Amino acid sequence: MTKGTSTTPAESQPVEALPGSPYYGMHGHYWKSNRDMPPTKWLQENKKLCACDEHQASQWPMEHAIITIPPCAYKCPYCPKFDNFETTSPQVVKLRAHIKRDHLVRLSGMDNLRYADIY
Repeated sequence: MTKGTSTTPAESQPVEALPGSPYYGMHGHYWKSNRDMPPTKWLQENKKLCACDEHQASQWPMEHAIITIPPCAYKCPYCPKFDNFETTSPQVVKLRAHIKRDHLVRLSGMDNLRYADIY
């Protein structure tokens, strides 16, 4: 070993452009990967699902993810169907049913989508 070299291995760096999120990795603020690697397909827009200060806008995965919808949510992360600005009351039960019915079926035709859960 030469003088001045470190014995700790260098951390591996990502080779692809990753979504710009402080929560990126094997889980996000409202989602986590359901496999050993993070999702590779993402919605283009960051979307906030409620008016709460503690819940931030998030980038939403389109594959291989377990999605957690906060109980105060009233907007769908995948479409504008629930984007009614006059309604700020929680719609979480309707929202979860909508995502399971409308988006998981539609998204299941995409490559590599094996399984997704909505909580």
